[in-house]
Formats: sequence, C-alpha cells, structure tokens
Amino acid sequence: MKTYYSIISIVPNELVGDSISIGMMMSDDEKFFIKFAPNKIRLAKSLLKENHHILDFFISKIENTIQSLNINNNELFQTPKAINAQYLSYLNNYNNNIIQYSEPRFIAQENTIDSFHQLFELLIDKEIPKVVIQQDLNYQKSKEIIHRKLINRVKGRVHTNIKFTSHILPNLYFNYEMDCIGLNGVFTAAKSINFNQSEQTIQKEVSNYYALANILENKYKKYGKPNNFYLISDEPNGIGTKQHKLWEKLLNLEKYKVLPAENANIVAEKIEDTHAKTFIDFKN
Repeated sequence: MKTYYSIISIVPNELVGDSISIGMMMSDDEKFFIKFAPNKIRLAKSLLKENHHILDFFISKIENTIQSLNINNNELFQTPKAINAQYLSYLNNYNNNIIQYSEPRFIAQENTIDSFHQLFELLIDKEIPKVVIQQDLNYQKSKEIIHRKLINRVKGRVHTNIKFTSHILPNLYFNYEMDCIGLNGVFTAAKSINFNQSEQTIQKEVSNYYALANILENKYKKYGKPNNFYLISDEPNGIGTKQHKLWEKLLNLEKYKVLPAENANIVAEKIEDTHAKTFIDFKN
C-alpha cells in the first residue's frame, strides 16, 4: 500500500514568495496523520499580522473536521480511511493565496506513527540538538573584517552588537543579536551569519531575522518602506550542500541584501547616507 504526504505551508507575502511550513499530513488510504508545529505557527502569525485570524480559522476548521469523525486527538490527529492521496491532491489544486498544500509525494515507507514523526522532524520542525560546533576560523576572520569595516565606523551613531529581547520588543518571542541597526525614515541594519554550520541553525537564524524585521517595521510603522536589511555572509563551503543552496536562495530575496564580509563597508556607507541613528531608549 502506497504512502503519500503533503506539507501545509503559510505564505505571509505572496509578492515575496517566501513560505513557512507549519504542518504535515500523511496517508496510505487506511490511516491518516496530521500534525502542526507550534513554533512555526507562532512565527507565521507574527508575519501575517492582521491576517493571523485566517490561520486561526484554518486550524479550527481542521480540528472540527477531526472531531466530527469522533476521533480522540491532541497535538497529533489520526483518522482511519478519511483522507487519501486523491484528497491531498484535491487540496493542492484548491490552494488559496495564504494557505498552501504541497502536491502529495510518494514515500517508500509504511505509514506508521514512527515514520510520520521521523518525516515531520526532517521536513517541518525539529528541536536543534545541543551540540558543540567547532568554531569556524574563516568566520572568525569575517567577524574581524566586519568589526573593522562596519562596527568601528558606525559605533555611537547607531546601535551596535545589540541584543533584542521581549523587554525591548514585547511581541518578540525569541532573543536575537544584531551587528548593527539604525533608523531615520527607514531602517538600516546588518546581521552576520555563519553558513558553515548546521542547516537547522542557519534556518533558525534566517527565519528569526525575517520575523524581527517584520516586527520592527510594524512597531515603527515602516512596513512597505525601502528599508535596508543586510545579511552579511561569505559564500559557504561545499557547492551543492544544503547550506550552499540556502545561501544561493537568499541571494534572490528582496527582504535582505546579502553581502560578503569584505563589503561590510557598504552598510556603513548606507548608514551615513541615510543619517541613521539610535532609536531605542534603554532607560525605559
């Protein structure tokens, strides 16, 4: 019996084209599993802003459907003979602008709770293992270049080496460190990321940067403005690796401007040209 799965994604901004995978369904025509990732749902809601009610309604509708089948459920729903590959394909054909279902994909595994969890952790959400990763010497050199060409040049003018917390931004649900950020009409900010580390860590840093930028834009009413958010990263090792493919994808996004460390002075010049300055009062 063939097993198929479909990924449920949220598209916060159709023009940008980015998506966030929030859940997954898997079926073999006899058993059906579905699960959502709470962390991804919180991120999606923060990016949807006033449209977050669409996600609430969608999840509520799924829960009501499961309950109508008289199935006991909590974070994981299982329904027998309720939804098959044909139905998953039907959902894919009727995607709306915000909620998307991927085309059902075949997987050569038996549809069990263990195989479902393994695939869910691989594709949707997995707790990052607490492992010690050897410091990348090349990244250390990049940080030194960034400090010399950018931080030393703008220190005192804008916030440098700042750590955002919920104390600074009440809607922020994670802590995040930025190399620098200033405001004057528009934001000019930079975040350096080491792409020679685990894919999960990179994805978390990039996703949190995206979320932080949106929270700042909404709080200071700069959403839709030509803000300057820079991601400073040298090209990662290993062409064809997941890390390198992710780096290549970011080169084509409009949200960030990706720069190598050697060009960190471009951020400093933008800060000077826009007369960006500090905007957070740490006394409050």
